[in-house]
Amino acid sequence: MISDLVSLTYRSRLGLADPAAGILRILQASRVRNPRLGITGILLYNGFHFVQTIEGPRATCNELFAQISKDPRHSQIVAFGLTKLEQRLFPDWSMRLISRTELRETMPELKLLDLKEPEDIERLHRRILASLSAPAESE
Repeated sequence: MISDLVSLTYRSRLGLADPAAGILRILQASRVRNPRLGITGILLYNGFHFVQTIEGPRATCNELFAQISKDPRHSQIVAFGLTKLEQRLFPDWSMRLISRTELRETMPELKLLDLKEPEDIERLHRRILASLSAPAESE
């Protein structure tokens, strides 16, 4: 049911001994699990923090966030709450990683991913979508 569609965004501190391998495992697992659950979203990584947005049915997002909250790879978790959606922002991505390099190019002012308000999340999403949908420059 579309009226049950929500977005949930959180920030957490990374707790991985080998960040590159750990993020790869997270992405691989997400890309297998999320389509089954009806989850889409993005994962931002700046070298220290994750900011993840998951979209899907309310109950599924709540359950997934509860699992993430218990995951030792995450600490200092700050949830920005559920936002009701009319349609998905990231419908084609079971989980899309926005790398440190892409993040710097898109929003250089967010060095620490220090989002504080829902407006920060909305601005971040708009900028990411705009940068990813912009035509590539010719060489």
